[in-house]
Amino acid sequence: MDDLSQAVYRYAVSSPGWTVEDASEALGFTTRSIEAAVAVLVEHCLLVQANGGRRSYTAVSPDVALAELVDPDERALLDLRSRIGTKRRELAALVPIFAEASRRMSTDAQVEVLEDPEQVMRILIEYARSASECVLMARPGQGATADTQEESVQKDVDMLQQGVKRRTLYHSSIRDHMPTRRAVEIVTAAGGEFRTLPHLPLRVVVFDGKVAVIPRAAHAEDRAGLVIRDPNVVSIFVRLFDFAWEQAEPFLAEEPLPHQLTSTQRSILRALASGHPDEVIARRMGISVRTCRRHIAKMLDDLGAESRFQAGVKAHRAGWI
Repeated sequence: MDDLSQAVYRYAVSSPGWTVEDASEALGFTTRSIEAAVAVLVEHCLLVQANGGRRSYTAVSPDVALAELVDPDERALLDLRSRIGTKRRELAALVPIFAEASRRMSTDAQVEVLEDPEQVMRILIEYARSASECVLMARPGQGATADTQEESVQKDVDMLQQGVKRRTLYHSSIRDHMPTRRAVEIVTAAGGEFRTLPHLPLRVVVFDGKVAVIPRAAHAEDRAGLVIRDPNVVSIFVRLFDFAWEQAEPFLAEEPLPHQLTSTQRSILRALASGHPDEVIARRMGISVRTCRRHIAKMLDDLGAESRFQAGVKAHRAGWI
């Protein structure tokens, strides 16, 4: 609210029954300016036009004006919350029915296909909310943005504070992705566990050892997900995850000795041996081209190699790849 509107309101409080002309005379502003300020105050319910022949106004206290402005919104919010609560109760009543029907289905039918990626995301969020024991996650591919990480970090911390165990496997290249690294540091401090592997072919999330969600991946553009509830199949995913976990390195491991390679450097060496250019290697590993080339330069220096081909030969002889 501008200074003139505040001045008119102050005048209105101390001058009952005033008119625009009165305010213009008292405050020294044109009637047009006073009328503009009056319009602002009326819109905020701080002025009401008084009864009578003259076009006079009466000031309204801010708390009364606020109630007049906010009450309709508060009533609408309460109504919305009530309707949401009703829908939750209605759908919650169907959960036992669905669970009972699922138990009676055959093993093949206990694999649910979700064609819509948004539906896959919703089911992941819902199972994460209801998890009570442990969430296991294998996440290949590039790291998420800092904004996305910030949102997921809070959910992970909340989950850990509720006593839910959390383990996540990343591809080794993600160690150089700063948004992911910062997120891992925060969640690790809250009790989460993170490790990395140089090869991570499958994205999977397992909730409480009872439900697994994986991509169908029938072709390159397939965005569908599979929700697996069969206890035998889920148990296999848990055992595979545990095996991979034992082979993995801690995400926040200390820097290796000079004669050792990090998992990122080993992955870069393998890609170089396959003939991939720097840009392709960087894109696949989710790091910048500059970072990729810095790793390559360091390895060439450590190996005493004059070319990338020579580096590949020496790395192979040294047992690095």
